Amino acid sequence: MSADLTWAELPVATMLAEYDLGKCRWKEMGPCLKVETSRGLFRLKCFAYPASEFPFIFALVQYLTEREFPRPEQILITSRGQLGITIAGQFFYLAVWQEGLTNYELDQEALIEVGELLGSFHRHSQGFQPGISIHPARTQWGKWPGKLMDRYRDLQKYVMLARMGNTPFDRLFSQNVSGVLLRAEAAVDHLKRLTYYDDVVKADERARYVCHRDFIPRNLVLDPSGILVPIDFDNAAYAERIDDLAKMIRFFAHWQPDRAEALLSGYNRWFSLQVEEVQLITAFLEFPMEYWQLGRHVYERGRTRLKELEQWMRVERRKTECLSNLRG
Repeated sequence: MSADLTWAELPVATMLAEYDLGKCRWKEMGPCLKVETSRGLFRLKCFAYPASEFPFIFALVQYLTEREFPRPEQILITSRGQLGITIAGQFFYLAVWQEGLTNYELDQEALIEVGELLGSFHRHSQGFQPGISIHPARTQWGKWPGKLMDRYRDLQKYVMLARMGNTPFDRLFSQNVSGVLLRAEAAVDHLKRLTYYDDVVKADERARYVCHRDFIPRNLVLDPSGILVPIDFDNAAYAERIDDLAKMIRFFAHWQPDRAEALLSGYNRWFSLQVEEVQLITAFLEFPMEYWQLGRHVYERGRTRLKELEQWMRVERRKTECLSNLRG
């Protein structure tokens, strides 16, 4: 939702009436509303992208349901057959609320389950063809070399701004800049040298796999029965599977080799990862994405991120050791 629009300013009751939901109670839960009704619990969410991209998401969750993917997202249509509602230039949709926890500890067995869940998602997405015009943003096959080059240029800009600034964040960010830029450049060059990247992309494109593209802890809910359930498919798009795999390791492994191995072990129950794929995952992860994200938050969005930068610098060595282990 845009910074100048809040839930309190929206006609929520009128919006819910579009779904024939009468008397309701709701409360803010992060970026969405948890809606309590006599028909059950629902989630009203603002889609962060143009409404023209949403049909891809809706068609995907329907396809996953048909393919019997466990616990797929359930998105409702309005009483007038619309996929959602546009208010003040923004698109909102309603889905069934997934009850459960998002703040939980993951042991080795649970990490295997996480990897297996991602593998199951990829396998069940295979062959997806929405039967509609696909928005260009939902086709991301083979885009990573260009993305990393763009982010390398962003890092160069953030470094220049840090050197010009005088805040504690500026000084700390500048402290490591030479090494950060060298690692970013090396990661871009490394990915370019891995000529089999195009072969991996083409194979996944032929199979028409979809990536979740936001497969991170807050988007996995531990339901009351102890099963992990993926939520929030808003970023899903056609892309090579190594996109999701690299992000999964980055967010779930905590740069610990045994955790990364557990994640990939679970994934291998659905796909037998080739050496080349693991090398590509490692190449993705070599890029100092943490510095890029921190720089973007501070220098483009005006947010304070000093504690996050301090925390990252304390664990940076673990990343190097973890990636060395992945390379074998």
